[in-house]
Amino acid sequence: MSLIPTLSLQLFKTNPVKFADQLRHACHTIGFFLVHHEIIPPLICSRALDETRQFFSRPMHEKMMISYEHHPSFRGYMPLGVENTEGKIDGREQIEYAAEYFSPTSSEKCGLRDRRYYHRLKATNPWPDDFQPTLRPAIVDYVSGVLDVADRLRDAMCLALNVDTKSFASLFGKHQYNRNDFTSGQSSFDDDPPFWSMKLVSYPPISGGDMSAQNGSKVKSNQGVGAHTDSNFLTLILQDPVNSGLQVQNVDGTWINVPPTDSNTLVCNIGELAEIWTDGYFLATPHRVMRHFSFDNDGASTCRTSLPIFYNPKLDTVMKPMIDIEDLPWDRKQQNQWRREHDRMLGSVGENSFKSLARSHPRVFQRHHRDLRLLDDGRIMEK
Repeated sequence: MSLIPTLSLQLFKTNPVKFADQLRHACHTIGFFLVHHEIIPPLICSRALDETRQFFSRPMHEKMMISYEHHPSFRGYMPLGVENTEGKIDGREQIEYAAEYFSPTSSEKCGLRDRRYYHRLKATNPWPDDFQPTLRPAIVDYVSGVLDVADRLRDAMCLALNVDTKSFASLFGKHQYNRNDFTSGQSSFDDDPPFWSMKLVSYPPISGGDMSAQNGSKVKSNQGVGAHTDSNFLTLILQDPVNSGLQVQNVDGTWINVPPTDSNTLVCNIGELAEIWTDGYFLATPHRVMRHFSFDNDGASTCRTSLPIFYNPKLDTVMKPMIDIEDLPWDRKQQNQWRREHDRMLGSVGENSFKSLARSHPRVFQRHHRDLRLLDDGRIMEK
């Protein structure tokens, strides 16, 4: 039996107050939960996973055609060994994508010295259209469905906390779009969307020897990604239905295994911005991924695939405490969780997002943002 609470989004239709209270309890006591839904068709989920697996099976020279090293916005393909958590190499390869900004004034063409440094995150995505044109529509369909689920969870949070739903939703804006518009490079909505981001991730299984990273270093540990809290508002993950490796730390300090989930279930966790919004009532819970021996349904060794989406308000939004926690039931024990030393949770969506990317991807930060420096607590300062 899983120690991670499982919620059914169908209940939000039939008994919204009951669902909202279940969600409140999960976000308050552990900050992690599974949500079963009937919103995203299973075919869309399976196609997104299949296209992701197909990309990572391609030759390195093809994958490097969309390398993140060329993009100040930290978008694109990242080979094994280039990402780290607190200085330790993460054993995974991935693609980073995010909300697309098609206006010439908000793209990478605007130059590095923008009036707000985090506006450098406004860009378009490097899609592999030249060698895998089917990846883009599969991922766009998946993102659209997950953001729909995220909107409903956000509204349920507001109901649980007595926050005006429409007012809070205005901080996120509209994300609805037409897939054909994205394929042709044209935006069909106002160019100020919620700043979602995502990863397409492949975790190689543990083998007999060390794995060689692209830079020649050896990935020795079973760390897929080290312990961390997410910098965004809410994370929603579609993961491999056969293998897991995701672990969450409860308030007692114990690491709990998150079970494999089917295509109708998303793994969700609270991020730092939601903790700020609720003045600590909701938990940005530490979690990590451990690599292990992974097998497919036929017993063959295989990589673990994961598609996390990091849901956020608009990039320029500054989150502040909006609730009076004295009016809410306190069900949580005293916390004994891992927290990054000297870390500062920044209420600015743009600043907190940039903080996380600069820490995890020092190569891109040093190459494209030489006029900036990263402080130990996560703040970015001009040199």
